[in-house]
Amino acid sequence: MFSLLVPETAARVRVELAPILDRPEARTAVLTVCSQVLQAADRTDFSTALAGPVRRHLETLGAE
Repeated sequence: MFSLLVPETAARVRVELAPILDRPEARTAVLTVCSQVLQAADRTDFSTALAGPVRRHLETLGAE
């Protein structure tokens, strides 16, 4: 998730890990981590910083 703070890095991670991230169980894991970050957004600074990028990432997944 932290790579979402640097879009170029996030794009590279997505390309390099596509064979793993495109699996159904990986999608479940990504959605779980995104929900945890959003739940903690009002409690921790790093989650607050990630909330916006995570929301945008969820839009690209079609999981708004």
